[in-house]
Amino acid sequence: MAKALIIEDDHEIAADLAKLMSLSGWKVETSYNGADGLQLLSQFSYDLLLLDWCLPDLTGLEICKRYRNSGGTMPIIFITGQSAIEYKESGLDAGGDDYLTKPFDERELMARVRNAMRRPRAIVELGTMRMGALNFDSRVRTISDGTKKVQLTAAEYSVVEYLLRHKGEAFSAAQLFTAIWQSDSEASEETVRVHIRIIRRKFELAQLPTIIEHKRGFGYSIAEPSNE
Repeated sequence: MAKALIIEDDHEIAADLAKLMSLSGWKVETSYNGADGLQLLSQFSYDLLLLDWCLPDLTGLEICKRYRNSGGTMPIIFITGQSAIEYKESGLDAGGDDYLTKPFDERELMARVRNAMRRPRAIVELGTMRMGALNFDSRVRTISDGTKKVQLTAAEYSVVEYLLRHKGEAFSAAQLFTAIWQSDSEASEETVRVHIRIIRRKFELAQLPTIIEHKRGFGYSIAEPSNE
């Protein structure tokens, strides 16, 4: 499940955005000011940022600049009441991917979200995917070889999905925690390790080869099974 951060000082608008994104399958966190939003961005990983321009402390423009200057690459969509072309130009020049003026139609927002997530640096929702002899279905959180099937919980599938999105890379338990779990979660790095042990156990019970490997000094990664 992809994770979005909303930085919006209007609580009603923020709640509406969070509900809309959640209904579309997103895990959502919300910040109501720039300082808290920047702190979340520095400590946790997100797949998309919905950013208001006018905030009580920092402008969305400043947040965008700081995030991009720190090396952040996730898509940023400005959502603001500032409709003048000068604002749009400044926002896009600062590293924003899109600019949506309030009020807006919900369908237009989700279309822009889908468009942003299709870009090369974005993480695209997997839906269904095949790797080797295995079929992955994020809609029902199952992994199957056609005869044997593993059913995962939402958290377990999120771990698998994240590693699939970053196939070829390795991540520590700490990195997986910050990328997948909510910032206010009571979970910990040990929670990640427990989930991975459970996933491996489920594969073992289903007599399927495990797809998560761990290399000391590198971390967890996807081990692509053979087609045999």
